[in-house]
Amino acid sequence: MSIFNLFSFLGGVGLFLFGMHVLGDAIGRQAGGKMKVVLEKITSNKLMGIVLGTAVTAIIQSSGATTVMIIGFINSGIISLENAVGPILGANIGTTVTAWLLALNSISGTSFILQLINPDSFVPILAFIGAVMIMFSKRDRTRDFGMILLGFAVLMFGMSAMSDAMSPLRDSPLFKEILTALSNPFLGVLAGFVLAAVLQSSSAAVGIVQALSVTGVVCIGNALPLIMGINVGAGLIVLLAGTGANRDGKRASWIYMLHNCFDATVTLILLCLVKYIAHPDFLNMSVNAFGIAILHTGYKLFNTILQIPFFNQLVELTRRIVKPEEKEEKFNLLDENFLKTPPLAVARCSELTNDMAELTRTTILTAMDVVRNFDDNAARAVRDLESEIDVFEDKIGNYLVKVSASKLSDGDSRTVSRLLHSINDFERMSDHARNIAEAGEELSQKGIEFSDDAREELEVIFAAVRDVTDLAVEAYTKCDAEIAVRIDALEQVVDDLKDELRSNHIRRLKAGACSTTLGFVFTDILTDLERISDHCSNIAMSVLQMNEFVYEPHLYQEDLRHNDEKFKMLYKEYLKKYSLKK
Repeated sequence: MSIFNLFSFLGGVGLFLFGMHVLGDAIGRQAGGKMKVVLEKITSNKLMGIVLGTAVTAIIQSSGATTVMIIGFINSGIISLENAVGPILGANIGTTVTAWLLALNSISGTSFILQLINPDSFVPILAFIGAVMIMFSKRDRTRDFGMILLGFAVLMFGMSAMSDAMSPLRDSPLFKEILTALSNPFLGVLAGFVLAAVLQSSSAAVGIVQALSVTGVVCIGNALPLIMGINVGAGLIVLLAGTGANRDGKRASWIYMLHNCFDATVTLILLCLVKYIAHPDFLNMSVNAFGIAILHTGYKLFNTILQIPFFNQLVELTRRIVKPEEKEEKFNLLDENFLKTPPLAVARCSELTNDMAELTRTTILTAMDVVRNFDDNAARAVRDLESEIDVFEDKIGNYLVKVSASKLSDGDSRTVSRLLHSINDFERMSDHARNIAEAGEELSQKGIEFSDDAREELEVIFAAVRDVTDLAVEAYTKCDAEIAVRIDALEQVVDDLKDELRSNHIRRLKAGACSTTLGFVFTDILTDLERISDHCSNIAMSVLQMNEFVYEPHLYQEDLRHNDEKFKMLYKEYLKKYSLKK
């Protein structure tokens, strides 16, 4: 084997890894959100969990990616640790699909059918179609499918290059000596572990073993230990990926690692017993790429079936390794590993922003109660909620900036933009709620209170703002355009109420029925209420934009207030509902 064969091998490895990266990214963008929906429906049924984990991994071509996704869902509270065991074990089976695809390279024959299914025949066509889709299509979905085809083609070209580079090794005495050494099961496991850890991919490591098989000197006795070590190495990768997760997320990564360690331990013991006691000839049988794919799948299936009865013990063992803490980090909500699958990252941000919206509504309603009847605990609750919402804005905003650096579909890109605007609106609403609570605190500290007329008027605008906040939160969390279209009319009524209440208060000041201090507090409360309703209007516009009802918010609002009959009807309805003259 010459230095040029080594260069070809390294180039093949590079193409192989790049092809896997492109393929995984493109599939993740298109299927990531769907995978989330599927995994959310996992039940406590062990077999169903294994089937789902297998199917998901077969689609996205990475057991590590599936497990990291599951860790993220556990981290986010979407699924429980117990229900995650099945999918994690299934992920180990699903990853063997890659080996079967790579084994297509070993197909040979003169018949038309065999030549047709050989990758050398159809992969160039896939590469051409993929390149055309990427270069000439403007639709993200079509371009992603092009990337999937091109990624698969590059992966197969890389596999072919590795196989061709390895062919001269069949006559190398040194290579035969190395493989003979690896027939020692312990050395084979160690070599496989190092190979997977270096490549950061069990599929890529198995692919290299398949490429080596073209030499004809790879046998069952040295291929099986390599496969065992490769899978333990894959567990280490997932273990490192789970370091940023919460306690149950870390336990899930340990389930993956322990499962693969138990697989290797059990199989290693059986292999040693068979090898050194029975000395069977079949261990010396050479295997090709298909044989390695069979070994890989059989190894996974055997050990998964073996461990099904011990799900609960596996979970309990991880709880002993990763011990519970008295206080867990509350805002460990956005898993960095989701960034590898942007649709999942965007979906998680949407869920958290919904939580933020509900917190904002609670903050506003509590602030109104502080003005009605001052309570020190309620005032403190408003301050705490406002601080919590600030943390939400900071963490979601920073995470969205990272997400936006990824290649996003048009829909996800619009969602990211909407989220960035919305978290700012919710944060500003909570600021105004805190101002209102502080106004109530000032009234209590100074021992002053509003007149009966002022109290009655405040109750009317409080009710209107409560209503517009409820509509905004509901429209946002449901992304419901039918609810959103009602908000602007009610926001206009709140504006009118603010002006009317301010005029009434000025009359009371002139008549001496109200002090100057009360006048300032009253005006400040009205301003904050009006600003809250303005932000509700902004949220409504973002919902309408997401539903493609609106393209230019300012022009839409201008036209709405002057020409839209539904707006006029809703405005009259709300004006009557919140009239001061009853």
